[in-house]
This record gives sequence, C-alpha cells and structure tokens, in this order.
Amino acid sequence: MCFYDLEPGGLAPPGALPVARPAGLAPWQASRAAAYVERELERTIRVVELARAARLNPSYFSRAFKTTFGLSPQKYVVERRLTRAKRIMLTTDEPLCGIAATCGFSDQAHLSRIFRRREGAPPNAWRREQRQAAAVS
Repeated sequence: MCFYDLEPGGLAPPGALPVARPAGLAPWQASRAAAYVERELERTIRVVELARAARLNPSYFSRAFKTTFGLSPQKYVVERRLTRAKRIMLTTDEPLCGIAATCGFSDQAHLSRIFRRREGAPPNAWRREQRQAAAVS
C-alpha cells in the first residue's frame, strides 16, 4: 500500500498518521486491460473479465483502474466506444445502426443517447458539422 503526507509541502503535522492512498495498476496490468477493452469493444465487457485479464479481484481492480485511468472501468469503456464511433463516422458513410453495433452499443438509440449527452448534439448532426468544417479547412 502506498502512503502520502497530509500537507502539500510534503510534511505531515507531528503525530499524524499516514493516510492510505489506493495504488494504481502496474503498467502491464493497465496495458492488458486497455488492450482487452479495444479487442472486445463490440461486445459486453464486464469488470470481472477485465479484472481477470489483470489478475486482480474485481473490487480491487475497479479502484486501481480508476486511480490509473481517471475513470471507472464502465466509463472508460463508454469513452472508448464513443471514440471509435466518432472515427468511423468521420471516415465512412456507414449508417448509425451499423456503427452502434460495431462499437458495442446495444442499438442506434443507445449510441444516440450517449453521444448527445457527451457531445451535445446527435451523431448525424455532429458528423455533418465535422465534415463541413473539414471541407472548409
């Protein structure tokens, strides 16, 4: 377990006990977890599977994952799915229902709901705006 001092200057007040800070994933564990997400993005990814890839129990893995990546495993997976969806939208004319399936969303409505919440615009409108901006540049 890692410890850190209580004050920003690096010195703890006299008599203070060190406070435990959750340790992150080892580099090989982070790499394996990220690779597993990328490889299995099209299907449902469970924390238990990610933890198994990193050889940790799920509870500890979730805390360590968040310390390492700054996001919970579930949010990380959604972010990776959105990133892939954006890349596909910008480089192909594939319909949104196909993109949703390719990126692991349950259906087009799920992709649209998550996308609008994250980007502030529906996927087709975002795609149109991005392509227009690229055409002007």
